[in-house]
Order: sequence, then C-alpha cells, then structure tokens
Amino acid sequence: MVHSKILRYIFSVLMLLGTFSLSGQNADRYKIALGVDVSRFVVPFIDKNRLGWELSADTELLKDMFVSLEFGSQTCNLTMPKYDYTSGGAYTRLGVDYNYMKHIDSESTDKLFVGLRYGFTSFYHQADNIQIESPVWGNVENISVDRNWLSANWMEVATGMRAHLFNNFYLGWSARFRIKLWLQPDLVMQPYYVPGFGRAWSNTWVGFNYSLYYQIPLFKKKSKASE
Repeated sequence: MVHSKILRYIFSVLMLLGTFSLSGQNADRYKIALGVDVSRFVVPFIDKNRLGWELSADTELLKDMFVSLEFGSQTCNLTMPKYDYTSGGAYTRLGVDYNYMKHIDSESTDKLFVGLRYGFTSFYHQADNIQIESPVWGNVENISVDRNWLSANWMEVATGMRAHLFNNFYLGWSARFRIKLWLQPDLVMQPYYVPGFGRAWSNTWVGFNYSLYYQIPLFKKKSKASE
C-alpha cells in the first residue's frame, strides 16, 4: 500500500517535471520510456528460490540528463534440511542518468549512460519447520519464527546502453554496483535476501538488468509555423 502511494506520487512528479522540460529537449516530441526487465523471467530457471518482476520509466529532464524510476517486487523461498524460509516485498529505485551517446553520434537516438540510484524496500521474512533437537531427550521439536517486516536502503552506480529496435521499441542492458546504506536489524532471525538489493549479509552487491522499452511520444511541440 505504501509503495503504491509512493509510485503514484513519483509518476505525478515525473509528468509535472516533464512539462517544464519541453524547452530543453531537441526532439519534436516529449517522450517517456516505459520498460520491463525481461531478465527477471529467466531468474527462476537459474535460481528456483527467487521470483520477481521489475518495471521502469525514464524521461529526459534536461539536455542529456534523464530522471529514472524503477519499481519491482521479489520473493525468496528456501527449503533447507532443518527449516523453511520465506521473504518478499516491493522495492523502488530513484535516480538520474547522463546520456553521453550524443558525444559519439549526434544523430543517434540510442542511449549510452552512467547514473546513480537510491533504492529502498519494505519486506517481510519468516521461517517455519525449524527443527530443534534436545541434547538431553534426543527428541526433535518444530518451531516457527513469525512474520516480521523490515526496511533497507542502498545506493547504486549504474552504467549501460539502450539500442533502437524498430518503431518506438528499444532493447537495453545495465550493470549495477550496489552499496548497502542501512538494513533494519532483526534480533530473532537475520534476513537472507533483500528485495531489489541482493544477499542481506553483504554490504555490496552487483546486479544486472536486461530490459525491453517502449518509448511513448506524449505530445508534439508547437512549431513556429503552426503558431
């Protein structure tokens, strides 16, 4: 619920900022690119314990400067010999990208960028069927750790590119170096995976996105002739 409200607010801000950035764009139309991370559909075949999705949106706020929003969800399910672990939650990343493709090819509509992201998440985790063996009696007792909600945030350094396929469709990749800023502690059980970041016990993590984008020309600028 909280992330849904944040998402609606951020999109509203993006649209508002975009209306003020029309004069700073060289294209005939004001555009916003919507993307889906297709690599997330491959992850379950590589790591059956993780499942998730991620969407993104970006627009050119100033010349060659893009503001970016990424929103996703991820779950983790582990079945270990002596316990079952489950976690899941939504995450959001906000950031800016600098597109230096124009310095290589001034006519290109592709994107070659470096950028920064701030990411945050609210997620739950719990454990069931934890087997505790009594050293005295030798019997095994099954206990559970109730669901607990935690928060975390981090920074990312991103680099990547986006290439034109056909019409308004683009295909692109990005690599991320993530630095954990804060993870809410849990005195009962430490989390295994932080949605949108990676392994909870690591202060740094490397991520990769491979996304398909559709660039929407929202409305056309008025030319001097039409005025």
